[in-house]
Amino acid sequence: MKGGLDLPGVEKVAKLLAERIPAQVGTAIVHSDYRLDNCMLASDGTVAAVLDWEICTLGDPMADLGLLCVYWTDPGDDAELPQATPTALEGFPTKAEIIERYAAASGRDISELDHYIAFGFWKLTCIIAGVYARYAGGAMGEVPEEQVSSFRRMLDMLALPHRKQAAGALS
Repeated sequence: MKGGLDLPGVEKVAKLLAERIPAQVGTAIVHSDYRLDNCMLASDGTVAAVLDWEICTLGDPMADLGLLCVYWTDPGDDAELPQATPTALEGFPTKAEIIERYAAASGRDISELDHYIAFGFWKLTCIIAGVYARYAGGAMGEVPEEQVSSFRRMLDMLALPHRKQAAGALS
């Protein structure tokens, strides 16, 4: 793979995010990959366990809420990511309801949430870029071309510089 990944806007968004970091109001354990598929649900639908803690850190817990919003798809909305989005099915709360529940339960100010959603998209774009680069560069052994191409399509979709979340948080 020559010439880099050609992802216009990723460095610009990184700079804008860094320039506009909201004031941190506390520190907590941040999962850093908090999403439905890293949770085990009990039969009543409550979260019984949270899995996949290898990239956890101490930081602003709004980062976890922002990333959860990246993965959450409401019924009738287009999925932001190509994988299955069970949250779009009946029975799941909407993204707005999740945010409202978080604010009520935590007492945290969520007025800067758009920044954390933009950060979540940026972070996921960087992670997928690394995965794609390893696949495309042959570091993962022989991988079907369709799998490599699917990572590139996901990367191109995530790296779109006109994301509404980034625009709202970074304007």
